[in-house]
Amino acid sequence: MAEKRNVLGLPLLFLLIAVSLLHLFICPFTKVEESFNLQATHDILYHRLDFDKVRTFVLLFSMTIMTPCVVPRTFLGPLFLSALCSPVVSLFNLLDASKFYTQLIVCVIGSLWHMQREVRRQFGSTVAVLFCLICASQFHLMFYSTRTLPNVFALPIETWLLHQLLCISHHVFRSELCIYMGLMLLISLLSRRLGLLKLIYYAVPAGVLSLALTVAVDTFFWRKTLWPEGQVLWYNTVLNKSSNWGISFTFVIFFCMDYWKSSPLGFILIYSLLPHKELRFIIYTFPVLSLVAARGCSFILCNYQKSWMYKLGSAVVVGQLLTNTAYSGVCLYVSHHNYPGGRGMLELHNLLPPTKNVFVHIDTFAAETGVSRFLELNKNWRYDKREDMHPTNPDIKMYSHLLMEPMVFIEGYSNIAFNVLNFPPVTVRLEQKAVLMEQINDV
Repeated sequence: MAEKRNVLGLPLLFLLIAVSLLHLFICPFTKVEESFNLQATHDILYHRLDFDKVRTFVLLFSMTIMTPCVVPRTFLGPLFLSALCSPVVSLFNLLDASKFYTQLIVCVIGSLWHMQREVRRQFGSTVAVLFCLICASQFHLMFYSTRTLPNVFALPIETWLLHQLLCISHHVFRSELCIYMGLMLLISLLSRRLGLLKLIYYAVPAGVLSLALTVAVDTFFWRKTLWPEGQVLWYNTVLNKSSNWGISFTFVIFFCMDYWKSSPLGFILIYSLLPHKELRFIIYTFPVLSLVAARGCSFILCNYQKSWMYKLGSAVVVGQLLTNTAYSGVCLYVSHHNYPGGRGMLELHNLLPPTKNVFVHIDTFAAETGVSRFLELNKNWRYDKREDMHPTNPDIKMYSHLLMEPMVFIEGYSNIAFNVLNFPPVTVRLEQKAVLMEQINDV
């Protein structure tokens, strides 16, 4: 019976992988928040034991104004990804970006699948199936599984440890996980499912080991004694500097005091006290909240025959999954058009032959919206990301191409199209015919 369940569960595993790959192929580029992990992985892959070149990247990253990440990040994530990708690099002279991200997908989907197996053991196959369907139909969990964010590096470890209540990832990748796992441990202690001595026996060595590992590795790369996540915690939480990039008001409603017993909601409540909020900061709670939703949906579906209320509820469950899928499709379409820099970089490579002498300048906007070193496809081309370059600089004449943010695009007439399926059937098509650019004066 167990073997039969595993066979039946394989399509769900393939579903999770397929949905993540779909997100990856439609949105293969990255934003500025992923810059450090992506660029560091690239340099470790290609420079390998030439640590001086990797440290050159560290120096440039610490000096750049191209990214809001003004605090150092750990190299453990890029080192791990580099180890996974190195066989691919050995087989192919050129690393394709999608192959790189596939390694990340394997980590996240593997952890979700491990949790699904535990859910199946604890709550039955119906809840496990619904858990996978809910995860696959939601946009943010599948989309973020293809991103090189520190939060995503921590997510597989956190998901794998959910049913074991032990965590080493909060010391290394994201310090805010100590709040989430701390609440889970507190609940286990209060309910006497976990003894204090047993907690100390396992948690203290794990914490010391993970802290020593990140300090040793990052001290080597950053050339100074450093605990990156400790500095991030101090900068974002104690000094509250993250609010420099926007704040949101806190609206948290409790319907009953039992919600205090929920570690995911407690984590969201505590983390909501910080003015600066992003959805990726609470992504660790998505699997647990999806599990809660799956149990509720399972209860409704299993009682389908009892009354018309359960039949109506079952229709709502199915409708919710379909609505969630449709919403994810809309979000994915929007995200596809949210990386003009990366699309411009690919367009440049499509227009020009690899043998052409090209020296392209990439401005800050393009670098923040999709351009990465994994898109530097031609070895004989030169790519430059100087941030002090503007149209009035005499050095701009040395570039053969400029990839930069325009001021205004002016559309002009292209042709007239006729389609009986549209209303109105006759449309006038416009194309971008001219561009307006503004000179940037020295400050």
